[in-house]
Amino acid sequence: MNHEQKYRAWKERPCPMEVSADFSAEVMRRIHRQTGPRQKVAQNWFGVLEFLPRSVQLAVLAAAAIIGLGRFWFLFSIIFKPELMDL
Repeated sequence: MNHEQKYRAWKERPCPMEVSADFSAEVMRRIHRQTGPRQKVAQNWFGVLEFLPRSVQLAVLAAAAIIGLGRFWFLFSIIFKPELMDL
């Protein structure tokens, strides 16, 4: 028996397990149920910013930018210690 004949014999034998017709739909429903809350949390955070006045949005953006630049400054000050540069 060559490989092609073995494959056809395997393919034609009955399946020992019965799977319901809506098995794939049930799996997808479970996946969506588990991933749903995480997506809603991210959407709610940006949704809060949308309801704020434009001036508050700009203030939040400016604060985030200052914090981000401060983190870069702090990181570079640790990496390139000025007291070692004077040697």
